[in-house]
Amino acid sequence: MITAFSVKIPEKENGIKGLARRLRRDKVDVTVKRARGVNLRHVVYTSYSGQVRLERTDKAIGEQRSQLLCSEKLIFPNHSGYKRFYSASFSARMCTNFALMVLKECTYAHELRLGLFDPRAVATDFALKALDYINCPLIITENHEPYELTRDRALHESGAAITITKNLSELEQCDLILAPTQLEVTLPLSRTAILLTVGEPRCEQYAECYYHYSFRTPNGFDEIKPKELSTEYFCSALYTLGAQYELGSIVPLSCSGKAGSQTVKSLANLLDIHTKKAYNK
Repeated sequence: MITAFSVKIPEKENGIKGLARRLRRDKVDVTVKRARGVNLRHVVYTSYSGQVRLERTDKAIGEQRSQLLCSEKLIFPNHSGYKRFYSASFSARMCTNFALMVLKECTYAHELRLGLFDPRAVATDFALKALDYINCPLIITENHEPYELTRDRALHESGAAITITKNLSELEQCDLILAPTQLEVTLPLSRTAILLTVGEPRCEQYAECYYHYSFRTPNGFDEIKPKELSTEYFCSALYTLGAQYELGSIVPLSCSGKAGSQTVKSLANLLDIHTKKAYNK
């Protein structure tokens, strides 16, 4: 069972209607919907007073309070036991799936300098798949052992080379950089580089940065998704809490960030332009 929590505060009214509304008791409505083997319990708290009294929702939410699907605008009191669900696992897959499709579309992919900033080594499978399109990817990681196994496998199976290092400054030479976890440091990147990551970086990045991934909610799941939740966030919960691992094969239609948005084709074209210019110098 996955639990979503929504808060509704009716618009303010003046006069007698406004007074009557303030005197009404807040209410808690619970619905359970099912789609493709997933049960979603949706708890909706309607507040007429403008306050949210969590003790009224305790019974309805139960043990799910520590992993609630809800808007990021909801802030729970410390020590209440209520926590918003968050996992980067699904978004990391969207990031790498999108990047692989971009590489596939790039005419000059073999000339691209690809960097992977992956301190915890969560995207070793991406490095192997990327070798179908590029040469010698650069891996920046603190967890060398998984990538050493990946490097040995690549060398044995195809003779391809992978560079593994802790030296961040080497990212300055890369055209396309992937960071499959949310960035908490500023990466040393070229101004013309493209950065694909997960969630808005916590530190400023000086390259062109994209971190949200857009796609259609799979049939069935769109009927149970609370309206205030983004498709990416909702599918992240289905993937992580609902064991809907087939969602990990989705290829996003576009990516976006403060720089705007790009489709697979438009981003591939942009990388081709940058790469061709560098190659012709």
